Amino acid sequence: MAEMRLQCLSPEAARAVAAEADLPGQHHRACAEGSVVVLAYFDKRHPLDVAEWAFEHGHADDSAAAAAIGGL
Repeated sequence: MAEMRLQCLSPEAARAVAAEADLPGQHHRACAEGSVVVLAYFDKRHPLDVAEWAFEHGHADDSAAAAAIGGL
């Protein structure tokens, strides 16, 4: 599995993103480590969707979402 890290605005925001993004049945895992979400994924579309969702819901700023996407 590949891995990506997404910097969120706070530990609470990271926990909210991790709860939304953790989909073990689809081989996508997510956990919060402080204000960072660590995503382990099978399909690259998943972290793209997570970064976009986190930005749209105010959990990550635009530069953090862009950095995560750019790192793919």
